[in-house]
Amino acid sequence: INQRADLFASVIDAETTMRHTLAEGRKGWIQVARGSLVLNGQTLEQGDGAALDGPLDLEIESSGEAEFLLFDMASTPSH
Repeated sequence: INQRADLFASVIDAETTMRHTLAEGRKGWIQVARGSLVLNGQTLEQGDGAALDGPLDLEIESSGEAEFLLFDMASTPSH
């Protein structure tokens, strides 16, 4: 990708909460590879994705083991 991006791959255990902050001028994408998550109160199932705009505090919760990817990217492509 032609982008200043951070990519996080995570396996989250049952009854776990993770937090991440998208800064001003950043965009994000979360993709659930396995299991299900609750992202800021919204349930995401296996195969679901969500587009995110910063600034935004993310709270990612799981009731069972889940695997997901989180992309944290600049709003505009780098040159």
